[in-house]
Amino acid sequence: MGGAGSEPRPQTPQAFQALRTLYGSRLGRAVRLRGRPRMRRPEVALGGRKGISRRRGRRGCGRLLGVGATAVMPGIVELPTVEDLKVQEVKVSSSVLKAAAHHYGVQCDKPNKEFMLCRWEEKDPRRCLEEGRLVNKCALDFFRQIKLHCAEPFTEYWTCIDYSSLQLLRRCRKQQAKFDECVLDKLGWVRPDLGELSKVTKVKTDRPLPENPYHSRARPEPNPEVEGDLKPAKHGSRLFFWTM
Repeated sequence: MGGAGSEPRPQTPQAFQALRTLYGSRLGRAVRLRGRPRMRRPEVALGGRKGISRRRGRRGCGRLLGVGATAVMPGIVELPTVEDLKVQEVKVSSSVLKAAAHHYGVQCDKPNKEFMLCRWEEKDPRRCLEEGRLVNKCALDFFRQIKLHCAEPFTEYWTCIDYSSLQLLRRCRKQQAKFDECVLDKLGWVRPDLGELSKVTKVKTDRPLPENPYHSRARPEPNPEVEGDLKPAKHGSRLFFWTM
């Protein structure tokens, strides 16, 4: 160590190594471990159970890291095949759907409501595949008729909606009037009034009503009535509640 007037030594890697060796000899293992990379402690499985491991600590005590959960199915689940789910998709954009929404809601009102009623009552989409195919078929036939008879005015209408960010419909009233006039003259479709498609309607269907769509257990029988007069306990209730 130099005096008060001596110049400070340059801090080189050799100087740091010398200081580490010097203080390591005085403080022992605690300082020497500080310079080594931290090693990950091994994990040992407990009892052969998958997903459970224990990390060994300083005194042999460990802590639980994670428990693997396995989903257990109550029974055999029958899933439809790919052929049952394969249908021709309606490949149109959102602006096309928004332009044709009112007329589509009127022309495909029955299959749409039949499908939604099936989904609501059955609580199982596998039982409504046939209703879903009818909805898809109706949508394809609807757009095919528009493409065959009123392709030009409909294209102008949905292009205007697309350019107006699907929100400013007031800028496309002229194109809408031309499209409504075309489908009225060639297909006999009348544009529904505002709020007509939102009314509550009844659906007449031949599909039987499901008995237990939630697969609930049978309701237990009520308790038998107690005969005689029930008197209160002599010393009151013996149920005590202890709080921390």
